[in-house]
Amino acid sequence: MTTDERRRRRFTTDFRIQQARLIESGEVTVQEVSKLYEVKVENVKKWLEKFGSKPLPKPIIISDGSEISRLKELEKENKRLLEIIGTQQVELFYQKALVEVAKSKLGENFEKK
Repeated sequence: MTTDERRRRRFTTDFRIQQARLIESGEVTVQEVSKLYEVKVENVKKWLEKFGSKPLPKPIIISDGSEISRLKELEKENKRLLEIIGTQQVELFYQKALVEVAKSKLGENFEKK
């Protein structure tokens, strides 16, 4: 699509609302909509501001190196916590499966015994 063709096309209000809803639901990102329909990211963000039900998050402005290192530390901590949650979910699933196996072998009153 040429630049001139992109400038002349118009998106309907319904289309913009639909894209804003998809972005808010997490099905697509602003960047994905921008690439797919060859629209500037700024324009997609304007659709979100105008038609979205949630306010856009404020941008994170980093002014010095200490903020970058703090952000990296927080990302590492977030990753570690997600791993812990995942491990606990697996353990919980395993324990529930063990209880089901015990019920089938020892009877329904297994938990009371």
